[in-house]
Amino acid sequence: MRAGRFVPASLVAAGALLVAGCSAPGSDDGSAGDSSDAAAEEITAPVTPEEVAELGDVTMRIWAEAGEEATLNHLVPIFEKKYPNVTVDVTIKSFDDLTKTVVNAMNSDSAPDLAQGNQGYQVDGALVQAGLVRPLDDVAEAYGWEDDYSEYSLNQFRWNEDGSRWGEGTLYANSPVTQYIGVYYNKDLLAEAGVEPPESWADFEASLPEIKSAGITPIEFGNSDKQAAMHLFGAVSGRCQTADEVNDWVAGVEGADFRSECNNQTAATLVDWVNQGYISSGYDGVTMDDAALRFGDGSAAYYIGGDWLAQQISPRGGNIGFTELTGEHGKLVATGASSMGWHVSSKTEVLPAAVAFLGELHSPDYAQALADQKRVPITGGDDVTSDDPLLNDDLIAARRLLDDNGQTAYLDWSTDTMYDEFGSRLQELLAGRIGPEDFTEAVQANWAAFQEDR
Repeated sequence: MRAGRFVPASLVAAGALLVAGCSAPGSDDGSAGDSSDAAAEEITAPVTPEEVAELGDVTMRIWAEAGEEATLNHLVPIFEKKYPNVTVDVTIKSFDDLTKTVVNAMNSDSAPDLAQGNQGYQVDGALVQAGLVRPLDDVAEAYGWEDDYSEYSLNQFRWNEDGSRWGEGTLYANSPVTQYIGVYYNKDLLAEAGVEPPESWADFEASLPEIKSAGITPIEFGNSDKQAAMHLFGAVSGRCQTADEVNDWVAGVEGADFRSECNNQTAATLVDWVNQGYISSGYDGVTMDDAALRFGDGSAAYYIGGDWLAQQISPRGGNIGFTELTGEHGKLVATGASSMGWHVSSKTEVLPAAVAFLGELHSPDYAQALADQKRVPITGGDDVTSDDPLLNDDLIAARRLLDDNGQTAYLDWSTDTMYDEFGSRLQELLAGRIGPEDFTEAVQANWAAFQEDR
């Protein structure tokens, strides 16, 4: 897994150009997005096997990212047994390959019936603006998604009427699993330093000098691809701002401003951690994944990173825990998102089968099966557990975070160039080449320029 599921604009520019001639949602000019009756056929209740059987013998084509392979290997046989007239044809693609090609694929004469996209403007925005994916508000109502999913879990797949802004409006996708940034801790090293596992960011910061005094590196870090620093910043900034404040800025709400006291404080804190030696040295030459492996081998007391990295850390054999930390406001606030959303093609001719598949995938009854595949389901509640202690910590932390509605969008979703801008400016900040206010000013300038062009 890769959190944020970002794609720099250059990777999808060609696809966006090819679909640029398609009409926006709601148009009736006969363009690709209106080539079937899928959008007009309303779903008013969960689809039954009898309704799917009325299609006759059909093949349903699915495009999915490689992280879904185990899930689909498990679910497809179950689905085909329940709906025996449907043959499911699955195409698995790497993350880069999927995000580069899915827009063109959905615009082709052989578009998949179901396909994963990627939150944000570059992929989902292109799919929505071109009318290539079917609205799912009726499906959400029929299957009770509003009751089962947090507000943010659904809002990240909502778009306004012309597809120019995300975060509210019509629902175009959904995902049954979540991922987010949290704090890993080595229980043995904390005990050696005489430190209890932290429950709040205040606890965490107070422990850093104690851990260093014990001759232990406080925080393992690797930032060669510039992604980890964004995760670190997003995590630490959750101590002093609400999820709504972050999400409003990422979604482009008028008046939102990155140059807040909290963000300036967060930038200054990260610089101080580097200067105090709380962060492992040489981090710009270490990948995020390698840093996680080093942490799993006992290199530091803490690692701040994605929950999906538990699959790499857990087998290392360390006595590792995972948690979310409360902020000054008493809430959990952390960068995170659902995994890549599932879209129904606006061209599909097997709509009942496609909706039935989404129903099975997103069912709370399937949540334990997802956890058994070392994924973190959004639904299922306390009944979903794992025999892996670290994954079980992950499940518990996810429920706490979702209950607080505390997930915040990945910061690079805010503009089509923010990934490079944010990551590069953070590297300059941590290296001491610019100050905290220079950093937040540069990020806000990128955001403001993007908003002017929308």
